[in-house]
Amino acid sequence: MSEINPSIEESAWYIVYTKPRAEKKLSLLLKKYHLENYLPIRKERKKWTDRFKWIHTPILPSYIFVKIVFWRDKNKVLQLPGSHHFVFHKGQPATVTQDDLDILEFGLQKYAESLIISPESVLEKGKKVRIIGGAYVGKTMEIIKVKNKTKVILRIPEINTAFVYEVEVDDLAWEELLT
Repeated sequence: MSEINPSIEESAWYIVYTKPRAEKKLSLLLKKYHLENYLPIRKERKKWTDRFKWIHTPILPSYIFVKIVFWRDKNKVLQLPGSHHFVFHKGQPATVTQDDLDILEFGLQKYAESLIISPESVLEKGKKVRIIGGAYVGKTMEIIKVKNKTKVILRIPEINTAFVYEVEVDDLAWEELLT
């Protein structure tokens, strides 16, 4: 993510947070309205009870990249079904460089079958997060400890007494709070 955003009239790649499992539909809608977007997808073999099937899954669930002039086109993007909000970093809309997206695409083409996405790598002790999915939706919690790379222990920081919850990482969706 870039901390320096382009000037008001320059187009750049911005990150849009989507509603759950709406990435592909949003990508098609953006193309329909002639808005350039990039959704990194890989082909995975999934097992159903009676068969195996190849499916195309986004490697960054709930994220899509759009190339727009932010202040001119942001409302067009947000009005489309499936889009939720733009990702911000340090009070500015987060941008990604074309080089970063090219590297991501190259890696997907060459090494897609060995790609491992691990959300726990961003879980740091002391980080405050707002839970935006799962049983604790809407709550602000602090990460106390990451346990076995599959569980995270959280507490509500506003309460002096420590109420500690052990939650599966896969059950959480969050956004980092600026401190």
